[in-house]
Amino acid sequence: MIRSVLTLRAATGQGRALEEFYDEKGVLTRARQFTGCRDAVLMRSISGTSATHLVIADWDGPADYQRWIDDPWRAAVSRQLATLLDTEWSEPIVGAIYQFVTAR
Repeated sequence: MIRSVLTLRAATGQGRALEEFYDEKGVLTRARQFTGCRDAVLMRSISGTSATHLVIADWDGPADYQRWIDDPWRAAVSRQLATLLDTEWSEPIVGAIYQFVTAR
């Protein structure tokens, strides 16, 4: 299992709009229905001054996450989402993937 972590920084005053966008488009619901997705959540930072959000999802493996990244619906929604993001802090709307490590 892997975990994807996507950091989003909303443009000034757009933090709530970003959250509403995720809700209205059903982004997390669609991701959870995608083969290989175990769960997906949207989190809002409560520290600091910028409206930073994390999208965290668990996947069976990297190929499952890549299929989600390559999905045409997701690509279209990502282009719409980009209009709500801080353009000075923009990065591709693709999360980093992490592998769980067992402590020894």
